[in-house]
Amino acid sequence: MDQSPDLDRDVDDSMRMFERAKVGSATPLTPIRPARLMLVLDGSPQDATSIAMAAYFRETYNTETFVLDARDSAEPKDTGTEDAIQAARQMSGARAIARGEGEAFEAILNALKTHDVNLLIVPCPFGRSFERVGTDSVGTVMDVLLSRCPVPILVTRREDQEFRQCSQRILLMAGSECDVESRAAAWAFGLAAPDAVISLNLVVEKEHFENVRSILESLRPEESFDVQKLSDALAQSHAQLHSAMNATAREMKLSYSLVPQAGEVAPPNPLSDSTQQLLVLPLEVDDRFIQGFVHDRLRRSPHPLLIVPGHVLPE
Repeated sequence: MDQSPDLDRDVDDSMRMFERAKVGSATPLTPIRPARLMLVLDGSPQDATSIAMAAYFRETYNTETFVLDARDSAEPKDTGTEDAIQAARQMSGARAIARGEGEAFEAILNALKTHDVNLLIVPCPFGRSFERVGTDSVGTVMDVLLSRCPVPILVTRREDQEFRQCSQRILLMAGSECDVESRAAAWAFGLAAPDAVISLNLVVEKEHFENVRSILESLRPEESFDVQKLSDALAQSHAQLHSAMNATAREMKLSYSLVPQAGEVAPPNPLSDSTQQLLVLPLEVDDRFIQGFVHDRLRRSPHPLLIVPGHVLPE
């Protein structure tokens, strides 16, 4: 029976996992840290979490912060809205900026064009309580930012996730190999606390997992499927990144591990989980598989997420 084009494509994608094991000597990554950031307020209870995060960055990295109240109800003013002004007063090196016209995502993207920053802090879902929305939606603002934002997005999710604690446990989540993974790893190390534990979590979603298992069983029908074989294949497919992260961890004296995982057991944890950790997600916005992977983690995670984009879609 002829296989469908979609199945052939899935098999080809799965086979490519086994063809990336040739790796040269690894050199440590150069950690990337926030220098100038934009803090976006939405009038929700998450604002306090975002402000505390920006204050931590000022204390730790001496960052400069622009505060933007992007709520649709926020009136454009020369000096910024009152909430943005009050937030800026809570930390040194911060100033409120005026909200431009348009919807919230337009105000954010236009502000990014005007102010040179290398990190955006934004709550999700925007303008609504996380507890009320839950896993139902990430909202229009985040949907647009995932496609258009040119800088990494640090997403606040739940009030009990204090970034000072989250920075001690950082998980780089990779669902498929992409060009921006090394940059995401550099950000992971840049945001790590001095005693942090960092892991590279290689996630195979259920459908992809079944494809790989079918391939292994067809190649070696006399052998039973061994999950360890899949783990070894995952490690080989990301060998260069794994080696670079391992070298960086040694240089920075941090704990590091490689964690191949099936999608069913990979983070995010249940929404009731109170573990404080940061998820780091590389994003190629024109790759539907990676885009779906990031969107799913963002929708279901109670933890803050750092989303590191590659190139962005044209407007």
